[in-house]
Amino acid sequence: MAQPATKGTSVQLSALIVAAGEARRFGQPKQLLPWGRNNTILGSVLATVKKTPGLARIHVVLGAHYDAITKTMESALSTVNVIRNRAWQQGMFSSITEGLRFLSNDATNEGILVLLGDMPFITPEILSQFVGAAETLTQEQPLIIATVHDRPAHPYLLWQHHIGEILSLSGETGIRPFIQKHFAQAHAINVSRHSGRQDIDTWETYKQLFKESLA
Repeated sequence: MAQPATKGTSVQLSALIVAAGEARRFGQPKQLLPWGRNNTILGSVLATVKKTPGLARIHVVLGAHYDAITKTMESALSTVNVIRNRAWQQGMFSSITEGLRFLSNDATNEGILVLLGDMPFITPEILSQFVGAAETLTQEQPLIIATVHDRPAHPYLLWQHHIGEILSLSGETGIRPFIQKHFAQAHAINVSRHSGRQDIDTWETYKQLFKESLA
């Protein structure tokens, strides 16, 4: 993995939270499931991003359950930019590209931290490592990615110049070819499996992690 260079000047970063999935097996919007004592899964991710210095611009991609989420989370979403992905049935990559198309028109933006909306265990301390690495590596602009045992995980930070390459990918392959191409030269942020590769995809996993969120 690439090593940090000399710390540079301030870099303009955006957060792109992908939260457009249907979560069919839950039978209801997973984004709105309770988390902690007074929040939801997506609300907790939003709160974490808002607490992280250096991520002044926050974008959330919604698709399935758009109306329910925007109505329920009206206050939390009022301070961020909501991007609607009407093609959410095509999968997560369609939401990533929808967000990147929007950000491609922002000439002042330099880097994009991509997060999943169902990873409420991500902490401001972890996200601050990405911001710090981006500040340090602003000249080289490598992919900055979470890793678990040297394997790619979430989140990851890409740069404005990467957008065209990602948008040229097939929807069938998703983001994986981009990650594979740049991983060897990427700057790694080592995180625990709990933080970087733990998905809330079943009721059993949710119930277990929800208990932990109350601790």
